[in-house]
Amino acid sequence: MQITQENVDSLNAILKLKVKKEDYEPKILKSLNEYRKKVDLKGFRRGQVPLGVVKKMYGNHILAETVNEMLNELVNNYIIENKLDVLGNPLPKKDQKFDIEINDLKDFDFEYEIGLAPEFDLDFFKKKPTLNKDVIDITAKMIDEEMDRVRKRYGNVEEVLGKMEKDDMLTLQFDEIDSNDTLVENGISHNAPIALDMIKDQKIQKKVKGLKKGENFLIKDLEKTFEKTADELAKQILNLDLTPETLPGVQASLVDVKRVHPAEITEDFLKTVYGEGSDVKDEAGMRSHIEKEIKVYFEKQEDSRLYNKLAETLIEKTAMSFPDDFLKRWIKLTNENPISEEQIDKEYPAFAKNLKWSLIVKKVSKENGVDVSMEEVKARTADQVRQQMASYGIPDMPQEEMEKFVQNMMAKKDHSSQTRETLLEEKLFEFFKGQIKTKDKKVSLEEFYKQ
Repeated sequence: MQITQENVDSLNAILKLKVKKEDYEPKILKSLNEYRKKVDLKGFRRGQVPLGVVKKMYGNHILAETVNEMLNELVNNYIIENKLDVLGNPLPKKDQKFDIEINDLKDFDFEYEIGLAPEFDLDFFKKKPTLNKDVIDITAKMIDEEMDRVRKRYGNVEEVLGKMEKDDMLTLQFDEIDSNDTLVENGISHNAPIALDMIKDQKIQKKVKGLKKGENFLIKDLEKTFEKTADELAKQILNLDLTPETLPGVQASLVDVKRVHPAEITEDFLKTVYGEGSDVKDEAGMRSHIEKEIKVYFEKQEDSRLYNKLAETLIEKTAMSFPDDFLKRWIKLTNENPISEEQIDKEYPAFAKNLKWSLIVKKVSKENGVDVSMEEVKARTADQVRQQMASYGIPDMPQEEMEKFVQNMMAKKDHSSQTRETLLEEKLFEFFKGQIKTKDKKVSLEEFYKQ
């Protein structure tokens, strides 16, 4: 058996295989005998069907299957041994016939097309470029609003019997209605807390403000009524695990109205919120603490924005070519569902962009030792378990139980792969930040989220 590589150009190559009859005949015979043991054919005891019968009935199928497996193994071994950096998978050359019959085994030639990964340089980093980093301007209003939220969280709650105010919290009972506005028997029934400002339909908001306890009204379209997505409405308002294609209409009944009086900023209040040993002693200290918390919260989003900008810039500035015709053919042949040439042409630019980024990541990781070990994945998983348990009021979980939780999570393939990707992204970001300069650009919160 002989394999030779013929480079068409820098991105495309042909692997030519010369296969002799004696290279594959023993494999065919072995496959026929193994199949013979499993065949259940009327008139013969299981495993006792004559080889000639098996050969006549299933021979060509076994031949094609066995030779295909052998060729794939040979090609994959050649790629590994010769350290070829290929894109996609090898494809049998177009219009190639496999002209062998089980009763006429002979020497044959077979060819595979392969797409080669391009050579490229990350010249973008050579001059240590400068990128603008959007930094959210933390305003006094943001701090005031967060202080108000904290004070309300620890404030006094009273039931409102008179006129409603903007910040009041309502509890509404939602009952499913049909197209005739009639309550559906055994339909959806759930009560949920609602802030008045969640109601974006001003007519309904005005109607709600005039309601008395026990009174109701109809909502034909939940999405037009509330500042919520369909998924949020399904979960929070209707208590559904899955979001239906169309949300049902409901009858909403007023259960009660609560008003929160924010807590006064006293020494006892600050101790309750921040703990006995906290250095937050007065209103100014609380403002400073909240400003730092807001800054830490926004920094994660600012870093994520910078990472995305870095990725986009690297993709744009890095020159790279692909074996486009080969990759489009590979996409068509390996797609789970039939796909048209028009659809491939439409989606190919996004595919090529993602491929470009994956090759950049691969190159940076390989050349700079940026990688993630399973021990690091395990350590991050343990941190996640600790945080989760702490949120449940269990700050100090016994080590043995912790190990069990970690092992259970690590056994989930999606968890391990997603955690690894997150850690790799974090490491890449730290590497990339060391290759560039950044210039802070203050933007408002509205500007940041518009981009």
